[in-house]
Amino acid sequence: MQDYIKPNKKVNYGLDLNKVVVGQEIVSHFSITADESIHSLWSGFMPTSSYTENSREFAGILGFHELYLPYGFLLNLTLSLGVENFAHSSLLHLEIRNALYLNPAFAGDTLTCEITIKSVEPTSNNRYSIIISEHVLSNQKGEPIFSLERVTLFPFIDGCGDENAKGNSNLKNHHFKEKILARVRGIELENKIKDFEPGDLMLHPFVRPVGKSENLYWATYFKNTHPIHYNYQRYKPGEIVVSGGIVVSMVLSIASREFRQLLSPEIVRAFHVVPVVAEDRIGAFSFVKEVAQIMPGFEEITLLTFGVRNVDTEMDLGDIAFPVELFSDLKRPSDVERVLEDKCPSLTGIICCVAEWKILRKVD
Repeated sequence: MQDYIKPNKKVNYGLDLNKVVVGQEIVSHFSITADESIHSLWSGFMPTSSYTENSREFAGILGFHELYLPYGFLLNLTLSLGVENFAHSSLLHLEIRNALYLNPAFAGDTLTCEITIKSVEPTSNNRYSIIISEHVLSNQKGEPIFSLERVTLFPFIDGCGDENAKGNSNLKNHHFKEKILARVRGIELENKIKDFEPGDLMLHPFVRPVGKSENLYWATYFKNTHPIHYNYQRYKPGEIVVSGGIVVSMVLSIASREFRQLLSPEIVRAFHVVPVVAEDRIGAFSFVKEVAQIMPGFEEITLLTFGVRNVDTEMDLGDIAFPVELFSDLKRPSDVERVLEDKCPSLTGIICCVAEWKILRKVD
């Protein structure tokens, strides 16, 4: 009879790096039913300003039987449902691209996610691999609800080649946005600021922390199982990282207050510069990149919104002269850090993420 027993079973989570194939489809291990209580909790967590996020009456005017689930909530669900059997074994989340709300989702819907590996390429030093994947969130009827592309850094994957999978081009549509656009024509909406022009720069006054309990709650709810988000035994309190999807959603929610009424947001691309840890205070400032009149009475504004941490945005950054290069086509965190070190060192380590996104508004 043995006197001692050693652990002899272990489950490995994340992408199996020995079986990666371009075009590979991965179905999430989870299906989540989102009820009305979770919608309310999200609204108490994220600063929500527009009628589309807050008013059941407005949803009814648009022809929906109830409020549809918020864009940021679905963004996080789409990202997080791919953690356990995909991103858990990754090294770094590099970028989000083309995050589209495809069909309305409502409280009571059961949602799951399917991931398709579109490409696998080595980094320039051949030490790591970059995977571009397509993530599609669907409801219980099999209808696509939300889609995005994710760029993720993994350990080096050998023998996969650099061919590309086509992905599902049918999902790159704006049918939901067009439906909202058609239904809101006869509705009067008042925006906080009516006139924006390219080159406008705005400091957003709202600053909000992501608390430890909030971070743990949403990581648990979204099944974001990477230990860096919740394991206080392995990581010190100042090392527990807030997930990238939560950070981006918080930054855009903070920015939305001044641009409302937002009818349809769309992230073109977003990346992180420095990590945000639990209890960091998050703020934002936005640069207007383009204003397009898409039809009489409607405009689409393209914004570069920068998330900042641990500063009172309006008070601390009011006298800062921002370098023009910061609002050019910066591709990666090192580009942002280079501009800050050369032209504006006081902002070094403060900017946590950069998001290029579009917002649809009704105007007079």
